[in-house]
Amino acid sequence: MSSPRTVPPPARQPSVHDAYPLVVLGTSGHAREIAWIAEQAGRRVLGCVGPHRPAETTRLPVPWLGEDDRIATDDPAVRYVVGIGDGAVRARIDRAAGRNGRPAESLVSSAAVVGARCSLGDGSVLWPGAVLTTDVRLGRHVHVGTRATVSHDTEIGDYATLLPGCTVAGGSRIGSGATVCAGATVVDNIRIGRNAVVGAGAVVVRDVPDDVVVVGVPARVLRATRPPEH
Repeated sequence: MSSPRTVPPPARQPSVHDAYPLVVLGTSGHAREIAWIAEQAGRRVLGCVGPHRPAETTRLPVPWLGEDDRIATDDPAVRYVVGIGDGAVRARIDRAAGRNGRPAESLVSSAAVVGARCSLGDGSVLWPGAVLTTDVRLGRHVHVGTRATVSHDTEIGDYATLLPGCTVAGGSRIGSGATVCAGATVVDNIRIGRNAVVGAGAVVVRDVPDDVVVVGVPARVLRATRPPEH
């Protein structure tokens, strides 16, 4: 995982980073939510960048600024947040957006809770009601959804996604690109592999390999997350 920075509680005093304008990369509902989180946190959002789909762009709470290549022409002071729900797509967009050295920015909802000695990698986002207790480490561009809870001494890998209402208990390791779906529970000291998917409502009581989907109570492997290579 990339080197994190320590995140103060949401009630902190404004920092120098708050002066940087933000662009959200994406135009879907996920991007709309992130733009709203940024504005609720008092950040200046210039707009969203991404495909022009009228059904989506007309509902944006901020201006649509242009197609994906628009970010390359922005002022170097502009920072970006990737407003895409799929972790693999977030990783590709992050690599493209960062080629010119432009930094990503993390966001913490004013209604999220961040405990002592927690840290967030660049580009990570906490939704309203998200809770990190103590000594939690998030990698780069991790998204923690509404009312998702992560307990002590847990590490979440780059581009992982925790969807609304899921619970990750203490001492766990969530691999890069993994997704824990809505309402799922990961018990203490579990390892979730890279790019694995924990299905909605599943209860994980044993380690999950890389590149699989697990479902059920207790969670069992359903299938691979992608076709095998030939």
